[in-house]
Amino acid sequence: MRKLLVLGVTGATITLLAFYGRSTAGEETGFKVDPREYRSWNHVKSMVIFGKDHPLYNPFWGIHHVYVNDRGLATIKKTGKRRFPDGTVLAVVFYDHRPADGNTAYVEGLKRIEAFMVKDSKRYKETDGWGYYAYDGKGRSLVKDMVRDCHSCHSQVRDRDFVFSVWTR
Repeated sequence: MRKLLVLGVTGATITLLAFYGRSTAGEETGFKVDPREYRSWNHVKSMVIFGKDHPLYNPFWGIHHVYVNDRGLATIKKTGKRRFPDGTVLAVVFYDHRPADGNTAYVEGLKRIEAFMVKDSKRYKETDGWGYYAYDGKGRSLVKDMVRDCHSCHSQVRDRDFVFSVWTR
């Protein structure tokens, strides 16, 4: 069963924020935000990881962009200790890179990973209020166990409410 969350209705236009999927056994199977939606959110930062010696190179090499919805905007702008409100959603999109302008610049290539962090302190108690979802370029889920696959690493930034990204000033 899918549960749709609607962001707004104007005239005959319905803006779909996200969907939660559930298997027949009842466990949660996914959360996605349409790219047309998150690209209109607040751009937090972009980053490029090219060096194979960078600790995040595998699996996060290439170009990535981070977006936050309005609910989390004020919090992500804070420095130091912070606590995001329920309803915050972050989208992180990872792309391959391809040369442009005769190999003097690079631009996004194929989408490699589309990831979401969803703050809901009641739903995600085991991961300190965060749900983690990630999909490969073909839309297949990459997260099998939120604690092991995601939260164990995000625990390094517990004081920033488990979010690595900081606002680009």
